[in-house]
Amino acid sequence: MDLSKTKYTVLDQIIAADKVRKKIIDTASALYAKKGYAATSIEQIAEMAGVSLPVTYHYVKKKSEIMKLIMEDLLSTFRESLTSHLSSIHDPEEKLGAAVILFCKAVDQQREKILLIYQKSGSLDAASKAKIMQLEVEVSEIFGGIIEEGIEAGLFKEVDIDVMAFNIIMMAHMWVLKKWHLKRRLGLEKFIELQLATILGALRK
Repeated sequence: MDLSKTKYTVLDQIIAADKVRKKIIDTASALYAKKGYAATSIEQIAEMAGVSLPVTYHYVKKKSEIMKLIMEDLLSTFRESLTSHLSSIHDPEEKLGAAVILFCKAVDQQREKILLIYQKSGSLDAASKAKIMQLEVEVSEIFGGIIEEGIEAGLFKEVDIDVMAFNIIMMAHMWVLKKWHLKRRLGLEKFIELQLATILGALRK
């Protein structure tokens, strides 16, 4: 856990706003994972992040708002990573394989945040939940778009694209939610290999 004591001033809100916001998000995620959501205060997050309390309150007024920032950051990062890495791949099957690998690895790298999403999303207000759901839909649409390309190219079967796209997301999340069991005999690479075989087996003609 990175607990750098670098202090961010009010001026940083203007000249390094993204950096400060990211520091708050990463520190909150680490503290929630170590101490638990209920036992972590905004004051502790500010102190461990090296961000003054007034600056921290500029971004969040209550802990549920930090959860919203964590979720937005996580899902936005997934979406941007997938989009940027897939732009040069044109074959639908190759593109889907690359997308699944990237997504599973991103989920593994951010597994503490994924668990927080499942455990604490109920703490969000309706507007925040709606934003998170929309971001997740946007991630699923990346997979859906690739599947649609494969169908149009005659490579994939006609399937319910929305259901298949969310199947892929949930398969990736399985590594986080059930790792306590799977890690006894599978590493991440083997897990991805098995899941990708299942996905492509369901799609190939």
